Amino acid sequence: MLALAASAQTSSNFRTKKIAVSPSPVVFDENSIVPGTFKMQGFDAKWFVVDEPAATIRWLQLPATDSVLIQYRVFPFSLARKAYRYQYDSISNYFKALPPAKGPTSNGAGAGKIADFGNLTYTGSFGRSLSFGNAQDAVVNSLFNLQISGMLGDSIEIAAAITDNNIPIQPDGTTQQLNEFDRVWMQFKKRGWALSIGDIDVRQQPTYFMSYYKRQQGIAFETVNKVGKNSTNKTFVSGAVAKGKFTRNVFNGIEGNQGPYRLRGANNELYFVILAGTERVFIDGKQMQRGEDQDYVINYNSAEITFTPHQLINKDKRIQVEFEYADRNYLNSLLYLANSFEINKKLTVDVGLYSNADSKNSPINQTLDT
Repeated sequence: MLALAASAQTSSNFRTKKIAVSPSPVVFDENSIVPGTFKMQGFDAKWFVVDEPAATIRWLQLPATDSVLIQYRVFPFSLARKAYRYQYDSISNYFKALPPAKGPTSNGAGAGKIADFGNLTYTGSFGRSLSFGNAQDAVVNSLFNLQISGMLGDSIEIAAAITDNNIPIQPDGTTQQLNEFDRVWMQFKKRGWALSIGDIDVRQQPTYFMSYYKRQQGIAFETVNKVGKNSTNKTFVSGAVAKGKFTRNVFNGIEGNQGPYRLRGANNELYFVILAGTERVFIDGKQMQRGEDQDYVINYNSAEITFTPHQLINKDKRIQVEFEYADRNYLNSLLYLANSFEINKKLTVDVGLYSNADSKNSPINQTLDT
């Protein structure tokens, strides 16, 4: 019976204690006090202030006695105690700050910098990630984005964008603007000429009979020259490898069906990947805008298009979708030459040459015999 009583007394959170009267705050327990349970015999709350989370008492006016009897209940922990996942106090003295690196200071250029990029400004990010699971092997993904702009020397302007995201899928076509997943692009400009290298987009040209948009990998050169006093000559040349194959789907909508509508390739193939951002969608001759809050969304990986409630579809709607899709069976070369000659802003002569062909002797995904 005595053992049971002692165990019950120890496990109870009710405590009675005598503490000394002191002009400074007194800590009377290591745990926090349950609110509303603190009592002091012979004194009311106008004599003292109790900090219940810190279990501290502070006297507003000192009594004549040297000790008082208090009663209270406690939590099994302290709410005022500081908790650390790691504490670096024991090793903080083993580190010493190194002096900052100093760059060349002979002519003042690049002073205080590790590397001198002159007038070039750059920004970007670099990262590595590791993915693993209970049913797959470890996979390392990379992320690299770099943008550079500025002047080379005193006259050549440079702009570059280099991105590398190690993700084997196209971005979701649910927003109005899409960022490139993998892109290497550089451009050099000087007065009347511009040279672009890498992943370039040749957009609509001013000629009436030969306007097109193509996403390609290669080189493009554009120059503007004054010929005489009132004449101007513009020349544009590009040579590249096409990243995708162009096709157009024309079909009528289904009554009350917003989608998804499956798109087909040039040879009625069903399973392909659309190049992100290359699609143009028309309904009854009017161009639509991509986006969840616009007219349509598109799944580039499954080649399916779905229309939003902003654009209701019925059987009388004539839908036209133009896009490029990945079809790298043969090396596809693309050459383009355009020249525009303007005389006194009254006469313009435009000449264009366009060539897009597969190299039948250079298959990419297969080897053909005779």
